[in-house]
Amino acid sequence: MRKLQYDNNRISKRALFSFTITLLMVTLLSFIIFGILPVRREVAFISGNIESGRDTTSKKTSRGAVALINEIREREHYASFLNSTLQLSRGDSITFFIDLNDSLAILSFKGVSLFETKISHIKLSNGLKKLPPFFRDSLYSGPMEASKELSSVEKYPIILKQAPKDTIEANNMSSAELPTLNDVFYAFIFDNNLIIEVQQEEKKFIGIKKYYRNYKRRFNNLQRERNLAALRSNIERGYIYHLTIRVPRDDARSIYRALPLKPSVVVRY
Repeated sequence: MRKLQYDNNRISKRALFSFTITLLMVTLLSFIIFGILPVRREVAFISGNIESGRDTTSKKTSRGAVALINEIREREHYASFLNSTLQLSRGDSITFFIDLNDSLAILSFKGVSLFETKISHIKLSNGLKKLPPFFRDSLYSGPMEASKELSSVEKYPIILKQAPKDTIEANNMSSAELPTLNDVFYAFIFDNNLIIEVQQEEKKFIGIKKYYRNYKRRFNNLQRERNLAALRSNIERGYIYHLTIRVPRDDARSIYRALPLKPSVVVRY
């Protein structure tokens, strides 16, 4: 009886050890497939573009020249930002401007600022941080039109109110109540492998958490699908650049509902 119990314990330890090794191997394989391969492909893509436009001279650049080059780049980027503003002012839709330099989220219509709020937190993915400024500005500044969007709140809230039978009932009825206000998280997805996510700055939730969990599930599924599509294709790049900003909850909700479907977005880094 003791020998049988000893054998069972030994089998259990062996099974636990095998399960742990298998789990580690699966984790390592997932990291290689979904982490290293897309990053290496993206690095090769960026390196090729940089090498093609790099100056072949080997002379060292002085500090003064470097400072001047950086100043010129900043001015050119700001000029590009103003040019994008002028270009979008000819349209008939509200545009979303994200000014990371001044930490402002702005709604603009025909070049006029309709609404702006302070950005309390900015997070750039490591890939977006390490991109050369000229490369980042040319691809990820805009104007860019979102191809898809995900959100934890409804775009157009619906107010339901039962019609009164007569004037007396109408006078006694209270005003229509707005739908339940949920926590605000949404993301704009672009065809150039960029995702811009807007989150509420408040950490305390006020709404039903299932809406937030549903949003996170769809967001994670989207990234997983893009990674799998990149693995199946040698042309499509798998690395996803990610910009996240946080603003007050009510302001985030107002921005989302004011923007049209597939809005144009401009980013000033």
